[in-house]
Amino acid sequence: MQLPFSLYLAFKYLKPKRSMVSVITVLTMMGIMLGVAVLIVVLSVMTGFDDVHKEHMMKLDSHIQVSLRGDGNYPAEPVLEALKGMPGLKASAPSVEGFVIMTPNGQTVTAVLRGIDPELEKGISDVESYMTEGVLPLDDETVAVADRLAMQLGTFVGDKLTVWSSQCLVSEDEIRLPEELTVSGIFSVGMYEIDSKLMISSLPTARDVFAMEQGVQTLRLLVEEPFAVEKKAVEIRERLAAAARADAKWSWFRYLQVRTWMDISQAMLSTLAVEKNMMFILLCGISLVATMSVTNTLITMCVQKTHEIGLLKALGFSNGQIVGTFFMLGSVQGIFGCLFGVAMGMWVSANLDAVLNFLRIFNPSLMSPEFYMFTEMPSRTTLSDSLSVCVIVMVFSTLAGALPAWRAARMEPVDALRHE
Repeated sequence: MQLPFSLYLAFKYLKPKRSMVSVITVLTMMGIMLGVAVLIVVLSVMTGFDDVHKEHMMKLDSHIQVSLRGDGNYPAEPVLEALKGMPGLKASAPSVEGFVIMTPNGQTVTAVLRGIDPELEKGISDVESYMTEGVLPLDDETVAVADRLAMQLGTFVGDKLTVWSSQCLVSEDEIRLPEELTVSGIFSVGMYEIDSKLMISSLPTARDVFAMEQGVQTLRLLVEEPFAVEKKAVEIRERLAAAARADAKWSWFRYLQVRTWMDISQAMLSTLAVEKNMMFILLCGISLVATMSVTNTLITMCVQKTHEIGLLKALGFSNGQIVGTFFMLGSVQGIFGCLFGVAMGMWVSANLDAVLNFLRIFNPSLMSPEFYMFTEMPSRTTLSDSLSVCVIVMVFSTLAGALPAWRAARMEPVDALRHE
């Protein structure tokens, strides 16, 4: 199969000839390769962190939460009856949640107290896997505290905590005393936002703290497809609305709001997405610098091949074929740079822990597991990220031939043949 003339000439010019231009060409390809590899490694790490955060969100919380507007309490049994038999629902568990105040050593510390049913909670979340000391609060008047919050409070397993809720402060007809809870365990999720503010107690204990006689504030649901949860949330809303229309005694179903884990953690997910996109845009500058080297190489080649370009024009080759040659030269260098860069980036991403262990020889505190709370560096290379990097680099590399191509197109055959 005969190659197009522009591509044939591009391969001919790129063939190693033991000249400085060949050395510069190889260095240029290596620059593109390193730029692609760095982009893929960084995007893989960002995707890995994103996956870990999502995993922690779903492990500690539920996929869907049904709560009453205004944070009121309601009986869970009618809602469960309305959702009974819905395909895709795996488990459900009630909870009571609200802000509490503690005053250790004269300092005011706020936290979120979540009351759960320990048995039903096992079907929803994997809280027990996060326990670092003690056990989950199975008994009344006990509480499990997140590790960073426990550090702030200065408490250990077995200590007493005096917990105030807003009901202690706003009650008009009686004085409510704070609850004294015993710390039964300490847990760590690995996310600062959770580890610095969450406390978990049994459902009756939380009801006592928030002055609730019965009912729940949130019904937490687990579904089979957590990443297609929006569709299931719409189905739940439709079921509750139909139940409210069918029977007047369930008209309060209209005030229930259905939120997915994506809605609840929207701020965190948006932050992760913005960080990844900004990192991608900033690191594209590395590839842009590498493709500038392609332009320098092609300009040098254009000057060296002036006589040959004039001869080709004199023989009848069109400006389009000459211009196409320089665009092909940039594209071919970009292709080889992308291929080797993707291979290198995927290898580094797959062996990231070994690479970090080597770098820690020179900097022991680099990505410290104690600070980042990851024993292994999360990394996942996706096809979409790799394709995005390759497309951007190929566009840069191809356009790098625009300036030398324009110069070659403006050459007059007589002046080019007279060039020494």
